[in-house]
Amino acid sequence: MTEDGWLNAPADVLARLERLLRDFVACSVAGRVTETARIAADYASAQHPGDDATALFDGRRLSTTGAAFANGVLANALDFDDGHRLVKGHPGACVIPAALAVAESAQASSEELRAAILIGYETAIRAGIALHARSAEYHASGAWGALGAAAAAARLLGLDEPRTRHALGLAGYHAPIAPIMRSVAEPAMTKDACGWGSFVGVSSALLAARGFTALSSEPVAPEPTLGERWHLLDVYVKRFPCCRWSHPAIAAALELRKRLGPEHIGQIRIGTFAGAAALARGHPTTTEEAQYSLVWPVAVAVAHGRFDVEHVLPPAFGDRAARRLLDVVTVEVEPELEAEFPGRRRSAVAIGTSDGDRHESGPTEAPGEPDDPRWEEIVDAKAALYPDGGLFASLGLLPISSAIS
Repeated sequence: MTEDGWLNAPADVLARLERLLRDFVACSVAGRVTETARIAADYASAQHPGDDATALFDGRRLSTTGAAFANGVLANALDFDDGHRLVKGHPGACVIPAALAVAESAQASSEELRAAILIGYETAIRAGIALHARSAEYHASGAWGALGAAAAAARLLGLDEPRTRHALGLAGYHAPIAPIMRSVAEPAMTKDACGWGSFVGVSSALLAARGFTALSSEPVAPEPTLGERWHLLDVYVKRFPCCRWSHPAIAAALELRKRLGPEHIGQIRIGTFAGAAALARGHPTTTEEAQYSLVWPVAVAVAHGRFDVEHVLPPAFGDRAARRLLDVVTVEVEPELEAEFPGRRRSAVAIGTSDGDRHESGPTEAPGEPDDPRWEEIVDAKAALYPDGGLFASLGLLPISSAIS
């Protein structure tokens, strides 16, 4: 693809990019309620101070790298941000904070920012596919998202090809290992390491710009080439603020809930794939334990007919109806559902009532998958619930296009 080609990408790609930017804004605004985001912003302010870019948590000024880190943590703080099935993680929360911080410090235009973000998505997803192909261990988003962040930053800094290669090499070499299944087993603020991926990517590009070199590396899957296949079109968005692997079961439970009253439920069985079955099953005490849970979101969905941001915050954890139902949830790995993972992530829910009736959902896919006809509605609903409030628009870089309706 030519240098100018990124600004002339197909209309469906550019439209999808605008929606993903809108989703990023909503997720960042929503994430401000978390302790995770507050700590990250405070840390960045203390350890990476500056006046180059903005902390989206509260508008304070930070260095470019500090903003990339803090905003990467914020975007992923609720696990509400976009993702991609084949990389099993979150490209947007690594790429967009990096690009936004560099664009702000470099006084780039919104068009230049969008071109860089598009490059970052395509690079990050290819890097993730390549990493999963060569490594048996499942690495979190920061491990491959750092390369997308570096690519976006390199574009905005105007690096030539040799220095861009060094930026990518540095990002691939220094990216966090981030063994995500450990964070699934013991949920904590480590999450998907998006903040670190964004930080490493920006740092790598800034170092390369100064002449810092990296060893030769081919960290990005070479085929199909950039611009021939748009992985951006395969990015999903989230309706619920928790691990994507629990979403199919939540969706299935919500459908069953429409015809059942929670007071008569005696048993809930979830049939799913192994990754989802590995999610936490205890009563949550922290936001992260609630997000990386399969049984808590399903119990809340059955108890209240919804699962929203308020349900991953500590005041919700004492909810008696949800806690009662959590105790009657069982989880089993279904071989046919495991066999189709990660290309498809489906779960089935069966609910038994106190009078002996049994209601089954059948295998269900999560809302917001790339081919979901209501994909745009999910983004629009999140944007309506969590409006910008002026901070993003004040940057002059991520205003939401008035053409989106």
